[in-house]
Amino acid sequence: MKPFIRWYGSKEEDLEVIRPLMPEKIRNYYEPFVGGGACFLTAKAEQYFINDKCKELMKAYKAIKAGNRMIKIYLNVINNAWKKSDIVFESVKAEILNIKALCDIGKYRDRTDLSKDVAAFARTLNYSKIFDRWLSDKECLTVSISHNLVNIIIEMRKQEQLKEQMIEGNLKLGFKSGIYDYIMELYNNPDQKDDLKIAAFIFLMGYSEKGVFTKDDCEYFCTPYAGKRFNGVYMDELIENIKSSELSSRFAKTEISAWEFMTFLKRTNCTSDDFIFLDPPENAIEDEFAAYSTFTDAQHRLLADFLLNETKARWMLTVKESSNILNMYQGKGLRMTPVRRRKHYMIITNY
Repeated sequence: MKPFIRWYGSKEEDLEVIRPLMPEKIRNYYEPFVGGGACFLTAKAEQYFINDKCKELMKAYKAIKAGNRMIKIYLNVINNAWKKSDIVFESVKAEILNIKALCDIGKYRDRTDLSKDVAAFARTLNYSKIFDRWLSDKECLTVSISHNLVNIIIEMRKQEQLKEQMIEGNLKLGFKSGIYDYIMELYNNPDQKDDLKIAAFIFLMGYSEKGVFTKDDCEYFCTPYAGKRFNGVYMDELIENIKSSELSSRFAKTEISAWEFMTFLKRTNCTSDDFIFLDPPENAIEDEFAAYSTFTDAQHRLLADFLLNETKARWMLTVKESSNILNMYQGKGLRMTPVRRRKHYMIITNY
């Protein structure tokens, strides 16, 4: 089974290394940092207990487990809108290229003049061709698309002799990122229906930069669109994964929680027949849009103390090698396996 949600730090590409190291027989499977769930979905156990402190993520897990029909309907609507936006862009591409050309020859004295013409163009679009009428807010879509197109046009004007293909690709990026931002607005609306909010969350994680879930100071989701490489990527396979009987069967044997990791682990009461998979978010992302969650040395020490001294379960820890980590785990009779595709990355097991 493949994950039904994209999440930063996914171990999906590392499964060829992780899977052979998992125990053959597992009674209870525990995962305190489940994220996108790649390892949870590949493990074979009698019962599963998954957790992540991101409440929005676990709310999506619980809704999919419950078989919420409206979420699947909304996902189809959003996915179809993403596809239809390509068709609409092609139908108005000549008009957008004309605005770009006028900008290049200096028609617009400043951003305000350019914004007026782009907004006037955006108001002429028939948004019901993209979204169903009941999901279209024309004014919000106009603002979102025009804002992103203006940013792209101004940015391109700074660059010299762009090829025609690059010009069209960048303008399409502006158009598609406008659609992405509109769905972000739907998600951030505090009065939004839960079903639509969860569907929008799944979409946003699929197309957000690096699959990172970040919020601004007002607690609104704010991760930007991942860029041109996602323009033609659709959610068909993801939606099929959500609908699959295999996923339903897995969730029927799964308990879901959203506690802090130590709260979750303290409640496990494991035996040697159980297995804990741990992939803590120890690496911070520092860039123009996010300061993602860090896993501190103090938290690592708490985790190490639990794994080495408190639990009877078999466990696997995936972690970036550092002097602190080696000091915690080296010389304790543990197995340390390097992950070749990830520099200075290793898998530690107690069996």
